[in-house]
Amino acid sequence: MRINAAKEKMKFGQGTVIKLILFLALASVCRAELSIIDQWPANGATNVCADAPLRVTFNQMPVLGGKGRVLVYHLADGKLADVIDLGAAAFTNNVGGRLLHYHPIGIDGNVVSLRLHAHTLAFGESYRAQIEPGALKDTAGNDFKGLGGDAPWTFTIKNSPAKGAANYIVAADGSGDFCTMQGAVDFIPDDNMQTVRVFLRNGAYDGMIYLQPGKDHIHLTGEDRNKAVLSGVNNDLFNPSRMGRALVSIDADDFVAENLTIHNTTPYHGSQAEALRVNGDKCVLRNCDFLSFQDTLLLSGRVYVTNCYVEGDVDFIWGQGVAFFENCEIKAVHDGYYLQSRSPGTHPGYVFLNCKLTAAPGVNKCWLARIDSDRFPHSQAAFIHCSMGPHIPPAGWQVTDTNQTQLGFLEYQSTGLDAQPLDIRQRHPASRQISGEEAAAMSDPAQVFSFENNWNPRTASATSNAYSRIAGQIAPGRSP
Repeated sequence: MRINAAKEKMKFGQGTVIKLILFLALASVCRAELSIIDQWPANGATNVCADAPLRVTFNQMPVLGGKGRVLVYHLADGKLADVIDLGAAAFTNNVGGRLLHYHPIGIDGNVVSLRLHAHTLAFGESYRAQIEPGALKDTAGNDFKGLGGDAPWTFTIKNSPAKGAANYIVAADGSGDFCTMQGAVDFIPDDNMQTVRVFLRNGAYDGMIYLQPGKDHIHLTGEDRNKAVLSGVNNDLFNPSRMGRALVSIDADDFVAENLTIHNTTPYHGSQAEALRVNGDKCVLRNCDFLSFQDTLLLSGRVYVTNCYVEGDVDFIWGQGVAFFENCEIKAVHDGYYLQSRSPGTHPGYVFLNCKLTAAPGVNKCWLARIDSDRFPHSQAAFIHCSMGPHIPPAGWQVTDTNQTQLGFLEYQSTGLDAQPLDIRQRHPASRQISGEEAAAMSDPAQVFSFENNWNPRTASATSNAYSRIAGQIAPGRSP
């Protein structure tokens, strides 16, 4: 009886193995080969942006192959214009004159973006692109057969926009003067003396941006705050140092950003990762969203921030500059600290007027600020007529070490999110509730910024209607 049962079990097992082998063989035969269903720009396209990333859409999601190259040749003489070797240990690119690590190939679902090195493509020139076999694979590990042999990919760059123009358009779909913000910045003169307005059409713009000193008077306006998005990964592990790790970095004066989102997509616990670093003078951030985790905003110049949304967790507004926040929402997404103001004592620090300090669900404790008072004895931050959620500890401020007499941790008429006055009796003894007269003086950004020259950002930064060229090219009835 047992022998027969064993035979039947063996017979069943053999049949199952045979069926499994047949199934795997059939699946192998039926598996769709990784193939291209669309290219951008299209083969033979003209009027292509000189800073255009190349995009390839596949019939299924590809993965990096770890070998092979992306090659771009001059069509006229066949000379090599650019090469991305997927076997390289690291990749660097010139971002606004600064050499930074970058990701030359991005994969989003079935779409692969090929980000060439800066200034590869020249106005009015034609090119041929090629992807070697093995540069990409399907998820089963099979090599993509490549592109550029029997299926050529050629395109021609549009002629140069007018030099010294007052307005430029950036559009991810190629309908503007440039396809990337950095492309527009690079085209503007290094010693720019006039206001240049850059209009950012709706779209997702991946990659780092740097405005070096001298790229002054650039005013950037998005078409829609939630749909004109500058995003990408950069952080201290990728480009170490505060000068290199921000997604958008500004060392120029009179920079304005309005009506857009800047999102550093570095994962949680991915190290310090500023969405925006500003070290310029007389800069304005208006109607914008800034998203990251640790160190979202690094503000070390004179910066006016109005009607903005900022989210992060650890010291996510910090620096040694003078910043005036008005009518903003500052949201903690994990337990942590809102601020670390490293004021040097020669000028004011950070002022928050009529702002709302909120938190994501599950956040139990986020301090207004933390500081090592021996390292930064002049740290200053003031909250005036601000509403605060219950996640802020009763002490409010976290201070270590004993050199606390010169700290400027100030509040005036703080309320809960329900607009009811807060009980501030347990506030840290190094902090102070200021008088109405002091609060009135600090509620005027012109006075806060008056320590060096005179600047009233409320009037100097009013949204301009001087978009004559831009207005004629955007959708009827929509105002930038």
